[in-house]
Amino acid sequence: MYCYVYDEFLQDRRYERDLSLIETRLTDLGIAGKIARLALFRDSHELIRDEIRNGATTIVAVGNDRTLRRALDAVGDTKTVVALLPVGPQGVLAGLLGMPVGVLSCDVLSARIIEELDCGEVNGRRFVQSVRSEDASFVARTKNYTLTPLKKSSFEVRNLAEPDDAGTQSPVDGRLSLIIRSTRFGLLGKRQDVSIVPFQEMMVLFEKMTEVMVDGESLPGKDFAFRVIPKALRLVTGRTRKF
Repeated sequence: MYCYVYDEFLQDRRYERDLSLIETRLTDLGIAGKIARLALFRDSHELIRDEIRNGATTIVAVGNDRTLRRALDAVGDTKTVVALLPVGPQGVLAGLLGMPVGVLSCDVLSARIIEELDCGEVNGRRFVQSVRSEDASFVARTKNYTLTPLKKSSFEVRNLAEPDDAGTQSPVDGRLSLIIRSTRFGLLGKRQDVSIVPFQEMMVLFEKMTEVMVDGESLPGKDFAFRVIPKALRLVTGRTRKF
């Protein structure tokens, strides 16, 4: 049974036509379901958990990256299938997962290609994409080695991200990647060095209290424990997914 969780921003009248087209197409495809609407003073975690207890087997986050993250947080370890049905301005997850914006995503949802993706965890908080901090002094430790950058560097732990100068990280390989970027100056000007370290568990210890961004949300602290949770997420993806 499908449950469609509408983000609160979709109450804006500008989305009425898009939602009407989507609801009609879902009915045509035979995958219409209950609609649950998020609201400012409504606990999204409890709302989604209640729907799962009432028999929902697929939670469809209708909205954007934030909507999907809230759905994934609520689903937790239940192994319930989750999908993103993108409406309105998007971040990067729609493209990474191969989900087109608007009514076209209904057909992708109907095809029901389900991938089991890894999830990252930092200090007990799960993340889909990455954790990052800029210009920090830190030490990274695993059971086998210790890494100490010689100068302040930008720090990122990735699970899923768009390809860039650090290449492509796979969310299905059972590992996270620590990416360290540092700038050095030479005769030819400024140059950025990039180091990539795959791992399963790691402690990152900062020199002083700092703030890292976990999928775009702030998490303050000084010591951060990372681990990968293999195949923790069951997500509907399209054929154009980027992993």
